[in-house]
Amino acid sequence: MKGSIYLTYKPVENNLDTLLIDAQRLSYEHVVKADNILEQPFVNDTDQVYGMFYEVSGNAASQSQFYVTDSTRHFVTGSLYFYAKPNYDSILPAAVYLQKDIRRLMESIRWD
Repeated sequence: MKGSIYLTYKPVENNLDTLLIDAQRLSYEHVVKADNILEQPFVNDTDQVYGMFYEVSGNAASQSQFYVTDSTRHFVTGSLYFYAKPNYDSILPAAVYLQKDIRRLMESIRWD
């Protein structure tokens, strides 16, 4: 599909607010080219995984952004980028397909 999902892990060290702000800022940097950004909260109380999935529509550089955290020790962010000029109509089928994978990735995260 000529795309990549980039992941970043950072430990939470009394900096959760900063990590959350940075993750949200990164997602909303795409608002210039995006037609819409849909926020979808993610909550898994059983495994203490909490986060947000951002579905970006329009000719933005990234169609999906997300973060997950346990709020005390772990913080993971991810972004989907295609190796092509952003043309929403052309990449939409691949973006939708990979959004399912990203949601599955969020659902499968477990902290040690």
